[in-house]
Amino acid sequence: MITLEYLEDRLWTAVSILRGVTNGDDYINYLFRLLLIKRFSDLFEEESHKAKPRFFVPAISQWNYLQQIPENIGQALNEAGRAIEIYNPGVRELQIIFINYNFEHSHSQVYIKKQDQVLRQLIWHLSEIKLQNKYFGEPDLLGKGCEYLISQFAANLGKKSGEFFTPQKVAELLVSLLEPQPGMSICDPFCGFGGILTECIKQIKHLENKPNDLLLYGQDINQNTFSLAKINLLLHDIFNFDIRLGDIIREPQLVENGNLMLFDRVISNPPFSIRDWGYELAKFDVYGRFRYGIPPKGSGDFAFIQHILATLKNTGKAGVIVPLGVLFRGGAESEIRTKIIESDLIEAVIGLAGNLFYGTGIPTAILIFNRDKQEDRRNKVLFINASNEYQKSRNQNYLREEDITHIITAYQAFQDEEGYAKVVALEELAANEYILNINRYVLTPKDENDKIDIEAEIIKLRELEAQRAEAEKDINKYLRQLGIKLSD
Repeated sequence: MITLEYLEDRLWTAVSILRGVTNGDDYINYLFRLLLIKRFSDLFEEESHKAKPRFFVPAISQWNYLQQIPENIGQALNEAGRAIEIYNPGVRELQIIFINYNFEHSHSQVYIKKQDQVLRQLIWHLSEIKLQNKYFGEPDLLGKGCEYLISQFAANLGKKSGEFFTPQKVAELLVSLLEPQPGMSICDPFCGFGGILTECIKQIKHLENKPNDLLLYGQDINQNTFSLAKINLLLHDIFNFDIRLGDIIREPQLVENGNLMLFDRVISNPPFSIRDWGYELAKFDVYGRFRYGIPPKGSGDFAFIQHILATLKNTGKAGVIVPLGVLFRGGAESEIRTKIIESDLIEAVIGLAGNLFYGTGIPTAILIFNRDKQEDRRNKVLFINASNEYQKSRNQNYLREEDITHIITAYQAFQDEEGYAKVVALEELAANEYILNINRYVLTPKDENDKIDIEAEIIKLRELEAQRAEAEKDINKYLRQLGIKLSD
């Protein structure tokens, strides 16, 4: 039986082999697609006794055939992957996984010879890993192996990885807060590698219900990331999904009969404060998404939030990770935030520690939106300050299980907890000009024996500096509108 430890070791060795044929940014493209071909080939062999296997794998895509290719192996892999798509027409899950990817990065004969040597070694290395279900020592073994690979790549790529990867513990927290149930439709409109969607299936499985009762939807603007999200889901043995390609503001793809599709849960980690978000189209949005106001041209946070709100069913809930500026920024964003709060859509504001995400060290928050609050939560917002609860490591902070449990317990209780949680009425928020800064409402208790938590104080200082920068930006804008010239 294959253990997770063995699989992780074998997969990381495969990465080492790849160092001779491509650069670090492309390792995951090579390896995930090769793993999918190997997995499909092994499953096709395992299911050969069935009248109709889930996917048909033609001869040129079967692993025993690829093992025998003497040269031009990159070209053979291209043909193998494309044949899987061609021989499974109409299967949305397989579209644009292989067709637009090239295993050959150069047509130089010298390079292709070297490439053949590396790919031959890689194919034979992967041949040692039996990817049939009967060999797996635990459920979703291959999916867990993929999560290990993704986390390793994300750590190595640093800032670039923040665009497509949500740390697993943060995804676990988000999904746990939203409590997806069988039969629900769930969407991540900024799905990246699909980690939040795979976490939804995990938590449904923990309920001992059939995961196929859950239909997953997603969209991503990047074609390569879009393909990798689908591969990631397939390697987790998740087949009931609909991932689409496109810009969520300029060209939302999850549309039916000219209207946005509506979901029971929307769970997402959108990109932070994107400047080129689609401002030029907002006034003419045919879907009516910007009913609370048009966000400023230079920051797309509230554009993404309003898209998410527009795709929630009347009984739907959403969990969204945002930069702290969303909680306090002025101008158009203040007006939008005010209208959303007055509509009683925000159920909770949860502050997280800094340096939890790849590519940014800033502290963040989770906003929980609820279109169908229970009676005792109406016209109230729960604030949770979890910014001091994390495990510190050399390069990045991590949420521990006890941190996740504390946050979820406080959210479910929806009551005051000294120094950690506070239920605030909308009237108090109005008195504070609808600013959602967590430190305004949740004060950490202190006594004479308390020691100063330097790192926590630095995080607070960063927040205050961000507020000051935003205020200065607004003031300068108004001064320029009055015709006052300012030096750069």
